[in-house]
Amino acid sequence: MNAEDMHQETKLFDENGRCLPFNINSPVNIETRRYFTFESVGINYKDIYNRIKNHLDPKTKLTFEEFETRSKNIFKNLQKEPLTENITKGIGVPFFLPNKSHSDIGNELVNHYLKALEKSFHETNPKYDFVNHCKEDLSNQLTTIPNSRHGKLLDLMQEDVVVGYYYPCMMEYSIPAAIERINTLPSQFLLAGGFDTCSAFIGSPNLLLKTKGYPPLLWMTALKGEREDVGYHIEAYGYNLTFNRRAHLNHVAEYWAHAVVILG
Repeated sequence: MNAEDMHQETKLFDENGRCLPFNINSPVNIETRRYFTFESVGINYKDIYNRIKNHLDPKTKLTFEEFETRSKNIFKNLQKEPLTENITKGIGVPFFLPNKSHSDIGNELVNHYLKALEKSFHETNPKYDFVNHCKEDLSNQLTTIPNSRHGKLLDLMQEDVVVGYYYPCMMEYSIPAAIERINTLPSQFLLAGGFDTCSAFIGSPNLLLKTKGYPPLLWMTALKGEREDVGYHIEAYGYNLTFNRRAHLNHVAEYWAHAVVILG
């Protein structure tokens, strides 16, 4: 679908915030029974800011007031546009990322971001654990998937602190389908990778906590490893939270989800 077709759509997201899978050639479930869903998440900007600052970026120059204002502006801009307003009816959380350049995504992900997530999760849920089940050395193993738009986020991190909103809105898409769809969305939409996903969970560690029913698995879709049919993800295991890798084989599954981020 080209840009002209995109602007002819009346809505890009359904009434539950799911990104509608228009004109997707790769595997995707057109209809969903919403069996794997998120529980409602309350947005407390102060708590989110403090968790990310304390565990990920203690020397940040970003003030709480700046974080709150920039986050709310993203939300308001999405809400006021008919094409995008429905995304705000789904689950979304604000986050920020350090002003930093990362030459080795895998090393930084394992030794900084995932450890910060572990601390934040355990602080919020002292009876439960965050577990990294991926035992492979990821140093110099991870890059960004072409056409994911994720490179824009990494570039902006080199210039300033990045503030964004994380929306896990691509439910029941394969990874190729998510890449297809992101390239038909407005240019401010990027596929989530490792750093933004971790920061979203550091700020909102109970994003996948569900007391009744089952939450989805969340892919770090924009990350590319040594094998193109293997990806990395965050997943709940009971009330625990895990990071792992698995083969996706370019397939779709009912419990798989992908997130987009919008920066402000």
